[in-house]
Amino acid sequence: MNMKDYKIIIRNAREKRGLSQYKLAKMVGITQSFMNEIESGKKSPSIEVFFRICQALDIKVFPEE
Repeated sequence: MNMKDYKIIIRNAREKRGLSQYKLAKMVGITQSFMNEIESGKKSPSIEVFFRICQALDIKVFPEE
């Protein structure tokens, strides 16, 4: 995954699963406003939050070899 594209990948995966920003934020323990800032590129998540978002959306960070 290209890091500059992560916000698009997160938004697309969230929408594909029918989740609102609020619902995903609750699942990973952040606020909806922070989730919005992540998706809009205004703020970057910590590594921990990034991995929790990826886990919640079943996004593979490390491709299988």
